[in-house]
Amino acid sequence: MNRSVVRVRAAALAVSTISLVGACSGDGPSEPAGGGHASSKPASMPAGDVSGSPSAKESTPARTLSLVVLGDSIALGETCGGCTTYPSQVAAAMEKALGMGVETENLSVAGAEVADLLGLVRADPAMRASIAKANAILITIGHNDLAYNRLDDPCDVAPNYPRIEWGSITHGCVNKANSQYRRDLEVVLDKIDKLRGGLPTMLRVTTVYNSAIGDKLDPTWNSQAAIEPTTFAVHQMTQTQCEVAESHDGLCADTYHALNGKDGGDSAQPLLNPADATHLSQRGEDAFAAAIIALGFSPLGR
Repeated sequence: MNRSVVRVRAAALAVSTISLVGACSGDGPSEPAGGGHASSKPASMPAGDVSGSPSAKESTPARTLSLVVLGDSIALGETCGGCTTYPSQVAAAMEKALGMGVETENLSVAGAEVADLLGLVRADPAMRASIAKANAILITIGHNDLAYNRLDDPCDVAPNYPRIEWGSITHGCVNKANSQYRRDLEVVLDKIDKLRGGLPTMLRVTTVYNSAIGDKLDPTWNSQAAIEPTTFAVHQMTQTQCEVAESHDGLCADTYHALNGKDGGDSAQPLLNPADATHLSQRGEDAFAAAIIALGFSPLGR
């Protein structure tokens, strides 16, 4: 989700998504096909000897929970070498609080917008199978869907991205882009609900944050002109993310204010990777984890 990834998404992602949508459009869980998603693995693995020996029959295998992570490169932590990512921290906190093992499957895709995630949730057999088996689902998607970050430049303000014509962004254009995001996120969560089939699921959605304030790497970003449109766009999207999550019996982790302060006007740069001014540093990973963990782990436990 660095600047180059935001503007130039891998062609392989688009091709695989298009072909999968054509091949599979049903809503029921699908079994992974041969040569499916590279990171696909069983969502739960019973511990202990299950060979049928007397000791195995007398003991009850410890349950292992499945945490599936969906989203963009913020959730991958690839630009934070050696960092303990927030999905890893959330999984560790779940294990401690719930007294069960947690197997994490991170299916996030660098450069993804919500439309890409929707295409995969609709049609990728391995992703659908993983979601169907997941006890907990953590979603981080939206930074690439902010009107000034979108690949298709809906407000016509970034022909020379990352240079943005901030004064040309209207609230109307931001609201239109946000409405499109809401529509797609709603369908993503509808599909997840159907794949889960009413089983208890810990759904958590993290909010976007404002990386423009204080960004001295990208021309025009650390400017007075960027403050109002970016603050407005991030505020609108975070409201949408929380409303959609809660309408699907999930919870929204307010990572926006965790990084940008109480009024949303602080620079998040002290918590971001100085090499790209966008992705999380270890401090940012920790702040994300704290916001998610503070919500507890219902309906799986406290």
